[in-house]
Amino acid sequence: MTILESIRAEQQGIVVSGNHPKIVQSILDFDYLSGNEQSILALVTSGRKSQKFFWGTKEILLPCYKNFADIPTALHGRVQFLLNVQSGRRAAESTTAFFSVFPDAFGAHIFAENVPEAHATDLIASYGGSKIIAGPSGVGLLVPGALKLGAIGGVDASQIVSNTLLTKGSVAVVSTSGGMTGELIHAVSKAGKRLSFAFCIGGDRFPVSSLTEVLSLAEEDPDTKGIAYFGELGGVDEYEIVELIRSKKLTKPVVAYIAGIIDESFDTHVQFGHAKALVSHKDESARAKREALRSVGVMAADSFPEFLEALESLPESAGDDPVVDISPLLARRASILSTREVLNVHEVPQFVENGKIVPTETSFMSSAVGGMLGKELTSPISKAFFEAVGKLLIDHGGHVSGAVTSMITARAGKDLVSSLSAGLLTIGPRFGGAINDAARLWMRGVAQNASAVSFVEETTKEGNLILGIGHKKYRVGMPDPRVASIEAFTNLLEHSKYFSFARSVEAVTTGKNGSLILNVDGAIAALTLDILSECEGYSQKELEILADAEFFNALFVLPRSAGFMAHIIEQKRNDEGLFRLPDSLLFTRPDELS
Repeated sequence: MTILESIRAEQQGIVVSGNHPKIVQSILDFDYLSGNEQSILALVTSGRKSQKFFWGTKEILLPCYKNFADIPTALHGRVQFLLNVQSGRRAAESTTAFFSVFPDAFGAHIFAENVPEAHATDLIASYGGSKIIAGPSGVGLLVPGALKLGAIGGVDASQIVSNTLLTKGSVAVVSTSGGMTGELIHAVSKAGKRLSFAFCIGGDRFPVSSLTEVLSLAEEDPDTKGIAYFGELGGVDEYEIVELIRSKKLTKPVVAYIAGIIDESFDTHVQFGHAKALVSHKDESARAKREALRSVGVMAADSFPEFLEALESLPESAGDDPVVDISPLLARRASILSTREVLNVHEVPQFVENGKIVPTETSFMSSAVGGMLGKELTSPISKAFFEAVGKLLIDHGGHVSGAVTSMITARAGKDLVSSLSAGLLTIGPRFGGAINDAARLWMRGVAQNASAVSFVEETTKEGNLILGIGHKKYRVGMPDPRVASIEAFTNLLEHSKYFSFARSVEAVTTGKNGSLILNVDGAIAALTLDILSECEGYSQKELEILADAEFFNALFVLPRSAGFMAHIIEQKRNDEGLFRLPDSLLFTRPDELS
């Protein structure tokens, strides 16, 4: 089995050295659209433990390691290629390090240009002829439907589809130029042909895999029926083609274009884009190369339009192009913070059913509440209630202010305690700190034996908000499920006077605005008062002392600290680096506001 047949037959595994998000994402999109498994297994880069990308429309985190030796041994058997996007100075060192850890890997692509010539010749001495290495200075290797190693074929989903890179064909594209490799791929597709593979040898003076090696791949590949080749003035690569054809080591038809005739218009030879695109001898001119190729039967066009027409003569044996809808991929937008819910906040458990407490095995929250009260809880209703409150308040998603602040602080490299403290400092009347003041309001209303109407009027006349009332998301007809879940505890109580008063206030406020419902802060405050008074024997005076000590807010701070720490630990485990708000989400400056 040839190397190309092996690539088509097996799922490929790629390790990336360095960081080039657009190229990596294009490879993931190619894998996804081809129906393959994810080929990018890991990134070797400093400063983070993971990096965010998309698999289809789903966000994923790719693991990052400091060096190749840190990659888990469980992945070693799947690693076949290196995508090296390091700088030219580091390219050889990192490539050698890769093959020292993965000696059985098929090959690599070195993206950087201007790799020192001494480094390039060392790579040739070590791996030339034994590994497939595209570059230095190029766009990589492509095998349609099987492998995309580099920017080759484009870096967005629309290019992958428009260049028909998902369909296996019979034309090999070979070029030293990265830009022209892309042009040839596009031209082959427009000519109604499909690729068997495409290989960018690289524009530096000393590419690791020679033109002879690449053309031998094409000759040995049963799927390849013809070759489209782009070359340029300078160097003697094209004479390798001539010798291969003369020795009958290359028998498949070749259509070629050699750029650089314009060099003849200058008094002296001109250095063009690539390192070796400079004529040093007469036989390195574009004209000399074209004539040499024609002498062995290669269709070497005089102009690029003529070359495009000649592509139509190449054999073709491709299947139908798949119908692919890429609109979901084009519409995706990355989240600004990667996090999960500590608990599923959309599935609120029931703690009381059919008038009975649902058994729970945990006792941390009730023990902690007993510690804060200074005496152990005695009623099973009290214990079950505080366990329920703790479970409901551990987390409400990563988008709330305290969780966001904790995560951003962790991403800045701060320690657990500092990150937790940052999140806790956001707790106040607008986030999580309303339970205590809501308890004061319910105590005042019940103590005064006030009607709900007069209570609402008096409070609003004072210019005060009724904390415990109102929600941005929930409203009449769409209540907060957490409130309904804990309200069931009223069925276990004799009076529940505080909760009843809170509901009567809600009846007044929702008459004014449907979003002014009893929220979870207000419900917890009211039920805590009822349970402590009915089940634990607390007097009004004792409840007021607890409010002065902010005991009621502690019911939020205690479990939410666990939620914040879960988000912090997740950020440190993923380690995506310092957080920066995207420019698209920045606010206007005050002087720009009208």
